[in-house]
Amino acid sequence: MPETAAQQSKKEASGADFKSEALSEFFRQMAQDPGPKRSKLYRAMWKMIEQGFWNPGERLPTDLEITRHLPLSLATVQASLNMLAEHGMVTRTKRKGTFVASEENLTRDYVFFQFLNGDTGKQMQVDAVALEVKETSASGPWTELLGHREKYLQLSRVMNIADEFFTLSDFYFADPKIWVLLDFPPESLINIGIQQMIHLRFGMPSISRDWTLSFAALDGDVATALGVEAGTLGQQCDIGVRTIGEAPLTFHRIVIPPHRHKLHIA
Repeated sequence: MPETAAQQSKKEASGADFKSEALSEFFRQMAQDPGPKRSKLYRAMWKMIEQGFWNPGERLPTDLEITRHLPLSLATVQASLNMLAEHGMVTRTKRKGTFVASEENLTRDYVFFQFLNGDTGKQMQVDAVALEVKETSASGPWTELLGHREKYLQLSRVMNIADEFFTLSDFYFADPKIWVLLDFPPESLINIGIQQMIHLRFGMPSISRDWTLSFAALDGDVATALGVEAGTLGQQCDIGVRTIGEAPLTFHRIVIPPHRHKLHIA
């Protein structure tokens, strides 16, 4: 027999009470750690999302509801939730609430790395046209961030920028649990935000980024992938990404050939 509206409401209330109790317990555990209260609440809620207390797309308690269960001010709760939003773990919408980020909301990594048309100033379309995931024993600037390893996981994508030029995006990982990406169908990775996917699937959000922008002559393989002559001078953006506790997450290199448009880094 289908549940009545009253039965459904009672079940939802029971589930909400359980999650509120769980949040109180997680926060109590974090309260022993040093640091401001907003960071402790941030870590408590991150742990709950990671462990499945709230599912992707699920609505979180309101800011006021959280203050009723925890000894925190509204400003502290809002600061914590805003931190979660800034790191892509939740989305916050005025008059709708706060929701756990869903896989349907995954965006390309070029959300923070945009090309603007030199004539119109509008954001240019970006589409992945090739992807490869492989093991590599090569060392490079990623070694300094990820540490010396026998092998790294390398994920490479060629991106088509509005049918005008191509860029090459390389991610390097060392964490063993991310190596399961070798078993993923390429089509499942080709056109999504890699760092956001790593966050949602493995509970490893991108917390901080360290950028270095330089110019370099493009070698044969890179030049071929980008459709330019070897030795062409291009831009090279190296991004060291760290996760919770400042642990290294990934080294991300983006190689860009000469073009006439504008590059906006958010």
